[in-house]
Amino acid sequence: MLSEIPESVSTQFASSAALQSYLKLIVQPPSKAWRYQLNGKSGNTFTLNLLYELEHGYPFRGRVAVSETGNQHPDFALFAQVGSGLLSTALVESKTWEDFCNFPGLRLATVRHPAKRALSGFRYLCRSHDVGDRRFLHERLRLSALTGFDFDTDRDTVRGFELFLAYIRDYADSFGAEAVDPHWRLQALHIRPDLYRPDITGRTEEMASFAQTVAARLDRPLISDLSEMRSNASSTSVSDELLRGPSIHRLIEDIYGQDFDLFEYARDPTG
Repeated sequence: MLSEIPESVSTQFASSAALQSYLKLIVQPPSKAWRYQLNGKSGNTFTLNLLYELEHGYPFRGRVAVSETGNQHPDFALFAQVGSGLLSTALVESKTWEDFCNFPGLRLATVRHPAKRALSGFRYLCRSHDVGDRRFLHERLRLSALTGFDFDTDRDTVRGFELFLAYIRDYADSFGAEAVDPHWRLQALHIRPDLYRPDITGRTEEMASFAQTVAARLDRPLISDLSEMRSNASSTSVSDELLRGPSIHRLIEDIYGQDFDLFEYARDPTG
């Protein structure tokens, strides 16, 4: 754990564990050319593919079987870069808060329309039941116990999405917004722009321009077709009709109102 944390910073987190969790989600290479704040369901796969290519000059081709990891993510190998030593975290690399603030490289973050991100998170959780993704087992158990969510009948339905959102709202009310799973936690709590101070914040809806801007700032060439970097992009098999309806609108506003304001997204729930 880094030392010399100003009280004005530490009091913004519910606990020292929450601060450590925040710093663990900020990754950087040994070159310190850039730093990226991981933000669940908001373009992480695309961005890590992009940054791997810009850092090393080759596209990422690593794969690992779902049967080996129990993780439904088709590009889970990308996230193993921390364990491999290709990436480290701000928690490890920052000895003091001043170290963290004085990072010399490009600070990057990505965000997504809050309603679309919530829907993507819901569909991701539903699929975790289908494929047996054990990361979300506790979340599925809590969701079912606290709301009556039935994974046989409520997956990918309006009723199921409403129960999911109500669960997030009530869980945040009971245990704090920082305790919500990172895949559907407020983006404002992931990035904390006043602390992290990103130089470039890319929108998931505009990743091509984000990639071009990052490559230009790093003065490194783009090699791959950008479409190759999005193998984990959400499918469109479930209609955005799940976002329609006043109860859904109210829940999304209650949970993610801060994200709409902070990242300047229109309140239109269908994005």
